[in-house]
Amino acid sequence: FFFQAEDGIRDHCVTGVQTCALPILHHCYLFEGPEGVGKATTALRLALYTNCLADQRPCGTCQSCRLMLAGTHPDLIVVEPDPEKVTRTITAEQARRLIAALQLQRHSARRRFVILDPADALGEEAANALLKTLEEPPAGTQFVLVTARAASLLQTVRSRSQRVRFGPVPDAAMEPWLRARGLDPALAVASQGSPGLALRLAEGEAADRTELAARIVETIGAPLHVLFSFTEATGKRGETAAERGATAERSALAVDALEELLRDTVAVAAGREGALFHPTHLARLRLWSAALYPGGVARLELAIARARERLDLNVNGRVVLEALFSSVNLELSAARAR
Repeated sequence: FFFQAEDGIRDHCVTGVQTCALPILHHCYLFEGPEGVGKATTALRLALYTNCLADQRPCGTCQSCRLMLAGTHPDLIVVEPDPEKVTRTITAEQARRLIAALQLQRHSARRRFVILDPADALGEEAANALLKTLEEPPAGTQFVLVTARAASLLQTVRSRSQRVRFGPVPDAAMEPWLRARGLDPALAVASQGSPGLALRLAEGEAADRTELAARIVETIGAPLHVLFSFTEATGKRGETAAERGATAERSALAVDALEELLRDTVAVAAGREGALFHPTHLARLRLWSAALYPGGVARLELAIARARERLDLNVNGRVVLEALFSSVNLELSAARAR
C-alpha cells in the first residue's frame, strides 16, 4: 500500500515483504481514505517497523514483532469503540484512561504507538479531552488516527494531525493480489479498489448485495405497502444484541446496494453499460438514468450519506430505510411530473 504525506514526505511502500526507509515521524498521523484499503494495516506495519529488533525490518519473528502481531505488546495501544455502548463511540472515559496510561514509562519499545480506529468514533467530549495529548504527546509516543470519514472529526483534531490520504488500490495491483488468493480478479472492479471489501464480497457479501439490489428495484416505484414490507423485513430491530447487530449490518448493506444501483445509473448515463454492478437491471437503470441524472443522483447521494450517519447513531434501520427509499420515490415522481 502506498501513501504520501502532505508536507512533501516521499511515497513509502508498506508491504508484506519489505518496508522502505521511513523519515522522522510526525507525532500524530491521520490515516484517511476509503474503507478496506489498508489504513489500519499500515498503522500496524509502521509500529512493527519502528520497533522491530532485527536488521531487516519488520522481521515478524523477533519478540517485539511477535507481541505486536499478537496484540499483547504493552507499548501498542489500540483504542476502539466502547463495546458496552449501543452507538459506535470512543467515550470520554476511554480517553481519560488512555491519558493516564500514557503517563507511565514505556515498557520496551523504541516508540509507543497509540492507534485510534476508527477515529471518527471519538465523541466530542473524548476528542476535546485528548487535544492536549495529541498536540504534545509524552516523549516516545506516536499517535495514528484511522478513519474513512475525516470530515466527521473535529477541526481541532484534524489540525493537530499530519494527514495521510489513502486511495483505492489500482486494478493492476488488485488483480494479481486476488489471483494469488484464488479469488475472481473481477472483484477488483466490484470492490472499487478495496481489498477488505473484495474479501467480504468473496465470502458471501456479493450475493447479499445482489439479492438486496433486486428487492430494491422491485420496491422503488411500487405501492407503499411494498416499501413498508421491505423495510420491515430488512430493518426491523431484533430483541437480542446479536439480532440487533445482524439487522444493523443488513440495513447498511441495503444502503450499499442502493448506492451501487445509483452508480450504475451514472454509468448508463455515461454510455458505459458494459461496466455495471447489476447488469440484470439494465432496463430499469435506463429509466432511472433518464429521470435522475445528474441532479437527482447527487441529491440521493447526500441522502445516502445521511442514512449512514443515522445508522451509525443507532437509529432504527426500518425508519432510516423508509426515509431513504421514500426519497428515491419522490425524486422519480418529480421527474415524471416535469
